Amino acid sequence: MLKKYGQYIQYASSKPLLLILITSLILACSYPIFNIHQDPNGEGWLPKNSKQLLARNQFLKDFGSDELMLLYLTFPDTSTQQYRLNTLESISDKAGSSIYGFSTILSRSSISKVSSIMGKSYSKKMEKLYFASNDTLGEMLFLKVRLNKDIITIRPLLIDSLNTILKAVVPPAVKVHLSGQSIVFNEINNLSSKDSSKLFIICFVLVFILLAWQVRKIKYLLICLALVLAALIPAVSLFGWLNIPFNMITMTVPLLFIINFSSFAIHIITKQTIDIEAYLSKKIPPIITSAIATIIGFGSLAASNITMIAQFGILTSLGIIAGLLTMLLAGVPLAVRLIDINELVIQGGGLSSILDKYYKKISISFSFAALLFILAVIAVAAVVFPKIKTDTNMVNFMKPDNEVRRTVEYIEQHNGPANVIDFLVTKKDKQPLSNEDFKIVSEAKKQAAALPFVKSIVGYDSWRPLIYTVAISDSALAQQLADNFLTKDKRHSRMVINIPSGSVKQMELMLQTIQDKLDKALLGSSLEINPAGFLPVYLEEMDTIVEGMLHGLVIAVILILIVMTLLVRDLKLGLITLLITVFPLCGVAVLMKVFDIPFDVGTSIISSIAIGMITDDALHIIWNYKKHLQVLQDENQLINITFADSVRKIIFPCTATSIMFSIGFAVLLFSNMVTIVEFGMLTTATIILAWISDFILFPAVLKLFYQKKLKS
Repeated sequence: MLKKYGQYIQYASSKPLLLILITSLILACSYPIFNIHQDPNGEGWLPKNSKQLLARNQFLKDFGSDELMLLYLTFPDTSTQQYRLNTLESISDKAGSSIYGFSTILSRSSISKVSSIMGKSYSKKMEKLYFASNDTLGEMLFLKVRLNKDIITIRPLLIDSLNTILKAVVPPAVKVHLSGQSIVFNEINNLSSKDSSKLFIICFVLVFILLAWQVRKIKYLLICLALVLAALIPAVSLFGWLNIPFNMITMTVPLLFIINFSSFAIHIITKQTIDIEAYLSKKIPPIITSAIATIIGFGSLAASNITMIAQFGILTSLGIIAGLLTMLLAGVPLAVRLIDINELVIQGGGLSSILDKYYKKISISFSFAALLFILAVIAVAAVVFPKIKTDTNMVNFMKPDNEVRRTVEYIEQHNGPANVIDFLVTKKDKQPLSNEDFKIVSEAKKQAAALPFVKSIVGYDSWRPLIYTVAISDSALAQQLADNFLTKDKRHSRMVINIPSGSVKQMELMLQTIQDKLDKALLGSSLEINPAGFLPVYLEEMDTIVEGMLHGLVIAVILILIVMTLLVRDLKLGLITLLITVFPLCGVAVLMKVFDIPFDVGTSIISSIAIGMITDDALHIIWNYKKHLQVLQDENQLINITFADSVRKIIFPCTATSIMFSIGFAVLLFSNMVTIVEFGMLTTATIILAWISDFILFPAVLKLFYQKKLKS
């Protein structure tokens, strides 16, 4: 196969018009690059085939959207109660009549209107359930967003319209804070869009500077950039071909392509011989094997039950294939035609000399110490890995100085827990709910409300006295009130519970504690009450992401072990290489625990992404090491000297690609989102640890397992 490819390279490199034609065809097939779009409804975040998702879909069918906007107003201490109620009423009337996007608007003003009908005692009870606040000067409004299939497109317009009304109605002395799931999700979406263009430009500029410094010649720099761009365009066009939207996860894909393709290009332009067969034999197998390892790492994410993560895995793995084919068909012939032996690139300078001295001084005792260090890090990682927390609060995705995050924190500080979780009440026999059923539900609600972390619980029984009273004079209004908590066929009822924020495990523990209380109270009845809103689905999503990451990592490690073993045809060397490859990932797990960095949508996919990149240097090293063993003539040469001779000419390109990877991921530190910053920081640390593992620890471990002098 390599021989036939060599014949193609010899022919293509001598036909510039053929190279132009191949490149033109590739670019012509990349026209869907102009069809990149965003996720219109956010469904890519949700787990597939989930019982929790089915419950949420049933809830949306029965009661409409479960998205709430929380409007918190802080009045001056000189404001009277009536002035505050009048302001709330003005906002409700104006927003309700001018904006179609809200199905209901509930405030303390709404509750106060029932005083004349139900009495002050009932009004006070409802105010306590909904509007009990830590700050007596604060007033909360709940604005329920109307269900819309294109909510991501509509939401910014809805927020702008609401802000316009607030500026016109609310006096300047009143502080306004608008938050909620809709606002947070909209802000993260905006930050993703801003980051995608900014980080792409920064990454490309830094890579350009690095390439200019590394390749030394303008000619080689331009060739390298041409290879990267030629591979990047068809890879990015897969966004359009596969109809995959641009979002918080897939926004990093172009950066990953730049990093990988720059790595391939560096190895391609470092020619050490004019013999095409020798050049291809030295470069192509490790490049392809490295690409396969990267594709396996990315591809392992395609099995995720989270559509967004699966799309990320499919897009990156196919993109690497498209970019690699472009380089193999057009890039390598171009390099063979235009690049001579690049002496400046292959010398390696002082780094080779320093590592040569280090390799010659490696002793058995040092090798034991290195192996024990590696095993100790892996053992510590095995202990701390299950203790790394999973973060569910999307607010923490944003930096502390973000205005939306400050608003959420302000509301929770002054109002208390504002996590509104919807529960669905049903009968197991699918019959309508009766008055006796509601008595049982009311008792179950009291049991759950007694839990210390539950702020309040509101159900149909809370509103039923008002609904029955209003029905006497206005049946239409009574039905409108009832629709918020009871379906027309009376088969489903709604219960709303307020609890504080926390990590995934904390939130799951709270929900499970509530569920246990409810199940115990419903024991022996035909009723069941289960969480059905967005937050329980999001908790399941985070668990699914982490679980899928672990499964994907195991699959990737096994497949990469097979690839390595087939490449070197030496099981012992393959296992040692795998140990060296796993070490950086374990080091990152320890760093996550030390710096209290949680698993979230960004950091949970690090292992699957990084493992392919980590193997890049290792594969080039063991390929050259095996090649060197085949031609070794010195019977007395020790393994560490052999290693030094093997890597001397690849130290430069391997180090250059490691720097390339590090810079590419370090660019993510400039992101507006904490999760992307942490993703960039940890991946950069992984690449640095991988270089140390490959060039410092690898030869020490080889010395230990290959102690005998080599035979010719």
